[in-house]
Amino acid sequence: MWVGGIVYEGGSLMNGRGAGELTARVSEKGAHPFVGVCLWDSWGRVFVRMEGVGQTMVRGLSVGRLLQSVDDIQQLSPSPFQPFEESANSSEALYIPQVKNELIPKIKQQFISLEDVFKAYNDYAFEAGFSVRINSSKTDKNRETIRKEYVCFKEGESKCSEASQRQRGLTREKCGAKLTVVKNRSGEGFVVTQFVEGHSHPLTTPIKKHFLKSHRRVSVAQKVLTQQLSAANVSTSQQMSVLELQAGGLENVGCLRRDIHNFRRDMRKYVDGHDANMLKDLFETEKEKNTGFTYIIEEDDEHRLIHCFWADATCRKSYEYFGDVVVFDTTYNTNKYRLMFAPLLGVNHHGQTTLFGCAFLSDEKSESFEWLFKEFLKAMPGPPPKMIITDQDPAMTRAIASALPNTFHRYCIWHIVSKFSEKIGALAYKEHYEDFKKCIWNSESPEEFDTTWAYIVGKSNLSTHQWLQSMYEIRDRWVPAYTRHIFSAHMTSSQRAEISHAFFKRYLSDKNSMYEFVTQFERALARLRHNELDLDHKDMNEKPILKTSWSMEKKLSELYTLHSFKKFQEEIFQVNAYVLTILHEDECRSVWKVHREEMEGSRGREVLVDKSSNRVSCSCQMFEFDGIPCRHLLAYLSLMQIRELPSTYMLQRWTKTSKAGRVFDDLGSHQKEICDSSLLVRRQGIFRLAYTVLDYAVLDVQGTEIVQEALLSSQKKIEFVRGSRQYGCTSSIQLPISLGSQHGLKEPQKVRAKGCGKRLKGGKEKAVKKSLHKMLGTIWVCGYGDDIRMVPYA
Repeated sequence: MWVGGIVYEGGSLMNGRGAGELTARVSEKGAHPFVGVCLWDSWGRVFVRMEGVGQTMVRGLSVGRLLQSVDDIQQLSPSPFQPFEESANSSEALYIPQVKNELIPKIKQQFISLEDVFKAYNDYAFEAGFSVRINSSKTDKNRETIRKEYVCFKEGESKCSEASQRQRGLTREKCGAKLTVVKNRSGEGFVVTQFVEGHSHPLTTPIKKHFLKSHRRVSVAQKVLTQQLSAANVSTSQQMSVLELQAGGLENVGCLRRDIHNFRRDMRKYVDGHDANMLKDLFETEKEKNTGFTYIIEEDDEHRLIHCFWADATCRKSYEYFGDVVVFDTTYNTNKYRLMFAPLLGVNHHGQTTLFGCAFLSDEKSESFEWLFKEFLKAMPGPPPKMIITDQDPAMTRAIASALPNTFHRYCIWHIVSKFSEKIGALAYKEHYEDFKKCIWNSESPEEFDTTWAYIVGKSNLSTHQWLQSMYEIRDRWVPAYTRHIFSAHMTSSQRAEISHAFFKRYLSDKNSMYEFVTQFERALARLRHNELDLDHKDMNEKPILKTSWSMEKKLSELYTLHSFKKFQEEIFQVNAYVLTILHEDECRSVWKVHREEMEGSRGREVLVDKSSNRVSCSCQMFEFDGIPCRHLLAYLSLMQIRELPSTYMLQRWTKTSKAGRVFDDLGSHQKEICDSSLLVRRQGIFRLAYTVLDYAVLDVQGTEIVQEALLSSQKKIEFVRGSRQYGCTSSIQLPISLGSQHGLKEPQKVRAKGCGKRLKGGKEKAVKKSLHKMLGTIWVCGYGDDIRMVPYA
């Protein structure tokens, strides 16, 4: 009996998951067709019940082939079916795929190559609804393949091991479907010698075909795109969403999310052992593009990378303009080798963080820091910085004293102040911390600080406190009263570095190789520099709103950046609220007292005027510390009817033209583009053009038709060109990765830094935990029944 040309005539379908039925036109072979009922059960077996015939199983017809899927029941189309076959070794039914005749392999069919064989059988398998894998292969004495066997992915028998931890289910079902080819004796190519069509299992429905392994592939274009998206810190799930939109649905993507994961895993394995060489290749390429790029790699006796420093032309130019103050701190968990990442940072004319250089360090010894600072000075075009801000690391302190002897080394005030709650105890912290804070921040002279500090430690009975004594001994490195006379761009701590670390880590991972780190770091750096460019654009096209009628305010609004002008505007706006009285005057100088008129008890400032140089300075030292003239100084200029701010009180680094000066070292402002024929570059160029054309084309039907016609014509031409190439030549399409093995540089060993993996806890948090530990000691933990035990508090 056979089923031919099924025409569904308004039959019924049971809603249960098990069985269903549908009216069909069925015929005996050679007899007249008549109406019967098709039934299928949950195992995928199909039966036909006919009047006078009974119930017969149609072997070789699965539910998927009959109905496509339950979801697609509404649109069923006629489909021819072949006769069933009995299994050679069992009475079980065989499922015969129903596909177009031209796709079915034929005995003695010839193919030019094994790639053609696999493609033809895999195309057949896709239409049929199963996946293909290679089962066996035989070679001759010259190691050339003379026989190959391709089978269904359910061929064989699964070996179940209780010790296995894998969650994957069993897939092998002893399926006998296969295709065998042997080398053609009469010439080149391969010929089909065996083809088994029947399967021992139901075939996959069309809506699920994209899950079959042999039909999933991450194309070269998708690999390049995912690399681009990964460089932009786009997660794999989001990458799949992009591919879904491009393909018009997940089923059309051609791969699954785990395939993208596997591709990234394979790429990491691919570069294992070559990372250091690839990094050096990358640096060499950047140097060829721009001669202003500089780098240095330090190796040990085994040619293993231990330290690395690099800076591009923009970093070096930024140092020339804004390198008077440097903030330095190391961070961890940015690469798989656990090397410390050590950026050297500063502040630009917009008050934004700017980068001067970067380094990888394998340890935190003073010798390593000294190496870095010396290489940093060699690479930078200007003199050493006036100030460098770090935490209280002893190794850093020794290295800075050796490599930067003329640079003022300031300790981060935040790291010190945050330790008060931990060091002096909870009770003393609660009662006296506000006094310490006012002493630290409000003292305007070293003498005032010393006097106030001595009074507070005496009042709190902390005169002999060891930690407070040690902090007092180094007060000239962190207390504002001792450091305000040195320009620091309004920075008192290294928190700017820590904020930058958090920003960069959004683009980085502890699984990054050094090559991946640098490429993704460049992406983050580009975002940082784009923000600076955005503010440069606003400075050129936006004018701030003035608050006074002073000509000085109007003049400075044209010279200062918006960030700097807002600070200056706040000072000049307060000028009229201050009153000046002279305290002392002689031939050389005069001293004026400046205080707020309406606020009783307000602290007055002293303005000192040097008559010989016409230099005006204020006791608040805002100009020396921040580079912006204070309100007290401006009040004196107003009293003297000086309507224009002298150039002495206008720092070039805060103006719009701060980057207009020429950097005398040749930093290669012109970037030389290296010829790159990689798919990545070509794809970017085509995409830019395509987006522009499509934006216009989709506006009307005629434009859409023109683009469609052009694309179809291009597709045919490309297929012809690729098909006419000589068979066997390798594709020129490669991923943009070079292993750089010619350098002989070994990867660094994994290191364990002292701060790696630890979260920086505040002093208050530590103090609370310590106090609870002392109060609670050990606690009793009671369980059920007699399970009573004593557990120390952790």
